[in-house]
Amino acid sequence: MKRLDAVESDKKRFELTREKIVFLDLLMLLLAFFAVNYLKRGSLKLTCEYFDLLVVFSACWMLASLVGKKFRTMSYRDFKTGLRTLFLSNCYLGYCISFVIVFFGMEIYSRIQVFGTCLMLLALNMVMWFLGHRRLVGAGGSDAETSSLNNGVTLEAFPVHYRLLVSDLILLIVSFWVVNWLKRGHLGLPPEYSKLLLITIALWFFTSLATRKFVTGAFKNGYDAFWQWQKAGVIMLSGMAVLVFAFRLFYYSRFQAFGTVLLLMILECVLLVIVFGNRAKSHQSRDVESAEQVGRILDQEPVDTDIDIESIRRQLMAPAKEKLKKQLEAVDWNIFSFLEEHVPLEEILWLETEVSQSCEPVFRQPHMTDVPLRLFINLQKLNDVRRLNQYFLNLYQRMLAGAYFVGYAHTIRTHHEWVYGKFPRLMAHIIYTADFAINRVMPKLPGIKQFYFMLTKGKNRIISRAELLGRLSFCGFEIVAQKDFEKRFWVIARKVKKPSFNNNPTYGPLVTLERYGYQEEIIKVHKMRTMHPYSEFLQDYVFAEQGLEEGGKLKDDFRVTSWGRWFRKLWIDELPMLYNWLKGDLKIVGVRPLSRHYLSLYDKDLRQMRLQTKPGLIPPFYVDLPKTFEEICESEKKYLQAFLKNPVKTDIYYGIVALYNIFVKKARSN
Repeated sequence: MKRLDAVESDKKRFELTREKIVFLDLLMLLLAFFAVNYLKRGSLKLTCEYFDLLVVFSACWMLASLVGKKFRTMSYRDFKTGLRTLFLSNCYLGYCISFVIVFFGMEIYSRIQVFGTCLMLLALNMVMWFLGHRRLVGAGGSDAETSSLNNGVTLEAFPVHYRLLVSDLILLIVSFWVVNWLKRGHLGLPPEYSKLLLITIALWFFTSLATRKFVTGAFKNGYDAFWQWQKAGVIMLSGMAVLVFAFRLFYYSRFQAFGTVLLLMILECVLLVIVFGNRAKSHQSRDVESAEQVGRILDQEPVDTDIDIESIRRQLMAPAKEKLKKQLEAVDWNIFSFLEEHVPLEEILWLETEVSQSCEPVFRQPHMTDVPLRLFINLQKLNDVRRLNQYFLNLYQRMLAGAYFVGYAHTIRTHHEWVYGKFPRLMAHIIYTADFAINRVMPKLPGIKQFYFMLTKGKNRIISRAELLGRLSFCGFEIVAQKDFEKRFWVIARKVKKPSFNNNPTYGPLVTLERYGYQEEIIKVHKMRTMHPYSEFLQDYVFAEQGLEEGGKLKDDFRVTSWGRWFRKLWIDELPMLYNWLKGDLKIVGVRPLSRHYLSLYDKDLRQMRLQTKPGLIPPFYVDLPKTFEEICESEKKYLQAFLKNPVKTDIYYGIVALYNIFVKKARSN
């Protein structure tokens, strides 16, 4: 245990010095660039052209470091992984700078300067990592111990799909001739262009070999294969740039060289759609019809019938606590600690427990051997679930009443902390803004969201804390506990009620809320959205957890968005309520229209008095400016008693005083 604590402390020390790592690596880049310049020219002074090259180098260095995960502390969890990270990121730097030089025709730059800088930076990185790793191991860790904390999944050896390989080679040759025809208007090749074709085929072969492009069994689905093939295409583009720059092949057309690869990437998308589309159909339509298929499905030796059934039964009927402890602490000890605090693990059997690492729908099987669940734990982030409500409802069907669900997500807050903890602040601003626009805004825009889900399959969407909890509540779960740790938001929910059949969730910028009006009539009040989606299903939970603050609003209401608070201060959110006034649902002055939950907080007499009048746009709150809930009740009671005696005079008086307090005294509700 002390060993593990030592490794954890070293890990924390690395996290604290991430920005120093970025700074040191930038210094090493500058040192490498000026050192090569001195060896090449005998001077540290840069010409104007080579100062521009240094700027381009710095931009490519940052991009290559991000792609190569050079600044992620987990990329250095053991010596071999650290070496691999440094080697790949420096290869990416060479690819990137070569691509920029070739694409923009910068033939004036020296190959010794460019490749020498990359090699010297790699050497400096290796020396720094060797010294830093020795220091880490000496502090109480070792490669074996550190890697044991980060066990990864080892890919099995899958067979190469040779028909796919041949098809892709044919597409490459076709792409080369098509681009040649587009460039010249005929199929005849200029002199020396047959060599370019051979270079392209050789580059395609080595790129395919390095990326395991045709080992299709290693891909879960067509989505994974698509991105792996696109990655191979990008590497092939960069490799072409390196070859052109390294061997001074600038006499070849860039349109021919790069266009061939780009057209190949497009045709490969079509090929993958055909291959994986047919594979999905064949899996659906064909039954097992050969011994070879049986072997692939079962993949086992002859069955041993000498089984200790009683031992298996004892294990299944034993409490889930000990097995969960071993399983979860291997992932993160915080998970089990959080679970143990809020779930009665001694009362739940291992037979009634399921631990999942999938975001696929959880269907209830229609046969009698199903064991209903009392505890379901998902260790895969919920951001990757394509249809979150359907997932929760399917899970709801499999669970017994009172059963527990445990899962986590990257919320807006934890994602913000992760980005700003990983990158320097200026870069984090840019990355977080772009990521928020793509993974938070795009999935909510009509028309665009279909394109977004087609490309991403809904993975890595950013979800708010309020939306996640609201969806659980909408689907029939009660929130038991919530907690942030390791930049993840964990939640425990319990099946205690039926899913909501009466209220539809609000999801657009304009929301319609059910409120009590005159004579208990349910009216549809329109407002601009100021809360995260599904927040309306959390009102009881937030009240029970937070209570009320001064002014009668819910205390520390995390459901309100940042722009929602601004809307509320300027009453922008209440502008659509003018439509309710035109319809006659509301009057100008009157008590606020309340939800079922808020109305239930009032005593019986005041509730009856409220329901005898129409609610209004301007409440008596702005006349008396009460602070506590009891004072609000007294203020409304005083107004209602006066209104029932003399309606016109009361509304005129309250309206004038309220407007004076709002515009002159700047009175505001919290």
